[in-house]
Amino acid sequence: MQSSQQGRKDDKADIPAGDDSAIAECYQRYALKMHAYLCRHTRTLNDAEDMLFEVFLIAVEHERELETMLEDEQRAWLWTVAHNKIIDYHRRLQRWHMVPLEHLSESVGDEATPDEVALRHEEYEYLHAHLKQLSALQQEVLELRFTAGLRCAEIAIVLNKNEGAIRTMLSRALNTLRGIYGQ
Repeated sequence: MQSSQQGRKDDKADIPAGDDSAIAECYQRYALKMHAYLCRHTRTLNDAEDMLFEVFLIAVEHERELETMLEDEQRAWLWTVAHNKIIDYHRRLQRWHMVPLEHLSESVGDEATPDEVALRHEEYEYLHAHLKQLSALQQEVLELRFTAGLRCAEIAIVLNKNEGAIRTMLSRALNTLRGIYGQ
């Protein structure tokens, strides 16, 4: 009986003090999507990476609270921190007049032909042009839903809105895009 308890890896009491496994698990679960989200809201890849580092640094500072949260609560908390970092970033940009030296382009896999790359690029430009016709809040809701993979309840927490309002906004934004693509 004692050996079976020692073999369980999910028993939090067996984790030594100072072990960052809860943060490491959160990082593995959310870092890629969060990085993509941050990249869309920053001017440079370095800014997005710095912001991702800051988000998880704050998570390390609040590790005890994160360990007591359910997975959905952890995810909403982390995305709220990321959203607040983006707000801070844009506030700083208003004070600084920085021009990026170069824009990083998407890396394209070896299997794509130049024609496929050009078509994909045109499709992305078409989509982004139509997304810009939506309100900033609708764009944010779509991005949190489809890029970050958050559910409406989690988006509501991040944006400090009612879940029903988020569902309505998401539905209207998708219907608007469907109408634009239908023309």
